[in-house]
Amino acid sequence: MNNTWGWFGTITGITGGLLIALNFEWSKFGYFFFMASAISWIIQGTKNNDNSLVLLNTALICVNTLGIYHWFF
Repeated sequence: MNNTWGWFGTITGITGGLLIALNFEWSKFGYFFFMASAISWIIQGTKNNDNSLVLLNTALICVNTLGIYHWFF
């Protein structure tokens, strides 16, 4: 099975985590990587009929939206 969305979600999730953890000037952009990760995992979860993965990442989109709002507006 093609797992491109899963790998994209993994790479963007790791990148987002590193940016946030490094806590430097560009760290706030980690939320955009987390958002891309969550969206890709929703796509992957939908393809695999994995409702728990879809629900988790839907909640993470809400959390990431709060983070983006807090740091950018």
